[in-house]
Amino acid sequence: MTLKLGVTLYSFNVDYYTYRYSLQDCFAAAGSLGEGQGVEIVGPQMIRGFPELTPEFEYTFRKLVDRYGLQPSAYGAYADRERFRGRLASRDEQIDYLRLQIRAAARLGFPVIRTQVAESVINDLLPYAEKYDVKMGMEIHAPMTVEALEPAIEKVQKIDSPYLGFTPDSGAFCHSPAAIYVKRFTDQGVPEQVIDHVLRGWRQRTPVEQLRQEVADLGGGALGDLMALESEVYFGHGDPMDLVPLLPHIVHVHGKFYGIDESGTDSAVRFPEIVSVLLDGGYDGFLSCEYEGHHWDTELSALDQIRTVQGFLRRQIETKAAA
Repeated sequence: MTLKLGVTLYSFNVDYYTYRYSLQDCFAAAGSLGEGQGVEIVGPQMIRGFPELTPEFEYTFRKLVDRYGLQPSAYGAYADRERFRGRLASRDEQIDYLRLQIRAAARLGFPVIRTQVAESVINDLLPYAEKYDVKMGMEIHAPMTVEALEPAIEKVQKIDSPYLGFTPDSGAFCHSPAAIYVKRFTDQGVPEQVIDHVLRGWRQRTPVEQLRQEVADLGGGALGDLMALESEVYFGHGDPMDLVPLLPHIVHVHGKFYGIDESGTDSAVRFPEIVSVLLDGGYDGFLSCEYEGHHWDTELSALDQIRTVQGFLRRQIETKAAA
């Protein structure tokens, strides 16, 4: 059983959309982290013509993977139910859309797709996953909790297919909102009493709509409202131990973090506990490091952040192996 390290190219989001990085630069950055590094892509971000996969992109992808010594780890798939103006995608349209992405993942050599699809269409997609030999990992992402996902979990356990499981995102397991997030809103002039109220609301698990109203009553304005909303979206209250019963069904892990200091500590995510659960439970698969501090600071080097967190993770893995 082996926990392997990788990176999702979404970590380089700002570098990519500001043209500091080309597609090749993203792969080169991933490759600089070490031989055999897992690489995860986000389909609609990287693939021209998404959800279709052109022979040209397939050739480019395979060439870059080989050049930089990477291993395809997971394909970020999307249901995009709101992609049509004025209506939601039908059930059949969702299935067709995701089927194309499963096929694309297989052609690119990905063993897993990360999905955000409702369990209502899982049974329809499972035959395609089996046909193309691609596992589907339903994402557990803040503000979701393992408890709230109990119906989906029961369905996965009942189906008990090696092609169906979960992709937990570490942002769902936080001990506090990130320091970089607090600093951004402080620097933008959000009043201290509003910031304190948002942080207190997060600790007390105040429902987000109630928190937004309270912030409005305090005169928090648009920025205060955004801070309240983001406290819900990015920083989950989950307990890493909740992952223990899911371990047989975890097919991929998103190692999201917001800012690592030199000791390997993130100010929000319960990283050491999450990794301990995975190691103790014998998780065999990739953990894709996913830097998302760029939401609040676009100047920090995503690559440096990922290199730092992977150094910490390697030490934790080695310590566990030596025990």
